[in-house]
Amino acid sequence: MYDDKTDGLPERRTSKRRKTKQFLKAFFLAPAARPITARTLVKLILASLKLHPVALAAQFAGIIAFAVMFRQSDVNAVFLTVWCVFGLAHFYFSLHFVRLFWRDRDRVARVRVWIRRWMVLAVSAGIIWGVAGAAFIVPVKGIEQVVTVAVIVAVTFASWPVYSCWMPSLTAFTLLSLTPLTISVAAQYGVSQTAMALVIIAVTVFILYSGRKLNEMVLSSILTDAENRRLVERLKTEINRAESARRATEAVSEQRARFFAAANHDLRQPLQAMGICLDILKRRATPETAPIIAHLTSTSNSISTLVEQVLEVTRMEFGKLELHVEQVDLTALLEEFEQEFGPVAREKGIRFRIRPIPVTVSTDPQLLRRALRNLVSNAIRYTDETRPNAEVVLALRRRGTSRVEIGVYDAGPGLSREDKARIFDTFYRGSAGKARPGTGFGLGLSIVKGICRELGITLSVGSHLGRGSVFRLCLEVSEAEQVRLCSQKVVRAAAVGRLSGPIALVEDNAFVREALGSTLESLGAEVLAYELPDDEACRKLASIENLRLLSDYNLGDDRPTGLDIAGRIEKLKGTRLPAVVLTAVARDLIEARFERPEAGDTMPATLPRILQKPASVEAIVNALNAVSAPSTDTTDTTESSDSKAAPEPVANDSTSASEPQS
Repeated sequence: MYDDKTDGLPERRTSKRRKTKQFLKAFFLAPAARPITARTLVKLILASLKLHPVALAAQFAGIIAFAVMFRQSDVNAVFLTVWCVFGLAHFYFSLHFVRLFWRDRDRVARVRVWIRRWMVLAVSAGIIWGVAGAAFIVPVKGIEQVVTVAVIVAVTFASWPVYSCWMPSLTAFTLLSLTPLTISVAAQYGVSQTAMALVIIAVTVFILYSGRKLNEMVLSSILTDAENRRLVERLKTEINRAESARRATEAVSEQRARFFAAANHDLRQPLQAMGICLDILKRRATPETAPIIAHLTSTSNSISTLVEQVLEVTRMEFGKLELHVEQVDLTALLEEFEQEFGPVAREKGIRFRIRPIPVTVSTDPQLLRRALRNLVSNAIRYTDETRPNAEVVLALRRRGTSRVEIGVYDAGPGLSREDKARIFDTFYRGSAGKARPGTGFGLGLSIVKGICRELGITLSVGSHLGRGSVFRLCLEVSEAEQVRLCSQKVVRAAAVGRLSGPIALVEDNAFVREALGSTLESLGAEVLAYELPDDEACRKLASIENLRLLSDYNLGDDRPTGLDIAGRIEKLKGTRLPAVVLTAVARDLIEARFERPEAGDTMPATLPRILQKPASVEAIVNALNAVSAPSTDTTDTTESSDSKAAPEPVANDSTSASEPQS
């Protein structure tokens, strides 16, 4: 009858036997878990030979110990002598192997020969000590028997790290040296002999297991070192290649620089001569030749302009612009442009107007003038003088306390969508430029773009067909100017609510901390300002009654956040701390950090009120007064600095009716 419980048993037994055989083969014979090359195997042998003196010293000491111990015992003297001779011969051939291996310069190619010799040495050593274990253990009893076992085990222990470089050699040496000893001890059927046999078996397993692990560790170290060497060599190759490419690039750049310097000279010289000749012809002009000379003069001016612009674009593309950064008063700069372009605009029949505000930036004044001169020239050129009240406006406009925008507004035909996408490309002329021959070569705006790229200025354009265009340059305001702008808000704070009591101000920016602290003190608060309060400062703040906290969220890399500072003070205080976080970080990121704090964070009991930078003095005062009220919900919606910011004076705002809608 068919029985499914016994079906497949022969196959399962075969599978188990196969797995057991594979395990034993891997445990006793496999050299490593990873395939190795001849060069790696040579390195393994070299690593093991560093421990070879210890193994040879142990074997030599064992031979001397047995010769002295069994010289007057029941052991046959001839046998003892022959055994000692074989042991010393093995000692000599081991030294000879080491000497020849070190001298062999072609050992990688002959690694198979050396491995065979290594196996011979391992097998012969195992036989020598196996014979000792079988022959010397029988005639002796008691302490002599224990000493014999200890000597053989000690010699094996001292030798296994050497033979572990090649697992078959370790397996052969260990089994040949300890197996006869184990059998001889166990055959005496005593309690102590049985215990010693079990100990020897455990030592055998330990040696084989430890030898395999040592083999894998040394092999891994060698392979890792080889991989590191390959990576270093590859890195050196890449560095050399990059250095060669850099030198080649520098050589090409120098060659181009010399070419453009020569071209600059060779092109300007004939233009200069042409200008002189045309000037002479003007003086000698007759009514018949005057129109021709005028046409030649216009053509010469166009060629001169084209050459100048081409050379300018070339210098920017090859990084030949030299920057000289200075503090630039934009109001004075706009007044210069009013004097320069006002007459030009009036001559065309349009109005040129500036709208300045007191602000200073750090930039290269000459390059900024060049960019604005191109933009203003284009604005005057393309403004339609037939439109009523046609004008060109050069205006300044603040963007918070850290940026200022320069806008050049015209009343021209405007730009199409395609024109706006390509208007800054080299040699591209929009539809308005193509409709007016002789108005340019399409290089002026590409020069403006290059200058803005070099100065780190954000350049943008807005336009509506038939209504004009605006080109905007956005610059960073200097830190000193930011402090001045923050201080000016104190004047507008007269209409803001008052403050009272102590306020802890935590801000890592020194300028902002000083300006904001002065503002809060002018409103009646007692300000304790810190860049980052330490533990002692937190304990001091926790002891102050009616304390409120105003802190930036991001206090620097690898530093606590404003939430963490609030949590530390609140923990020391033992009660809720009214806190306001003034930050440029998005609210959802702060809420996520509050809900899922990182390791080491100390969060307050409730989320502080969050103000987004730039925030007006009114918004800050209202938030501080609100969090101190008993019924305040500190997780209220975020105050918007856009809605609370105090408006700029109308005279300083460039967004008047003259600004084209975009």
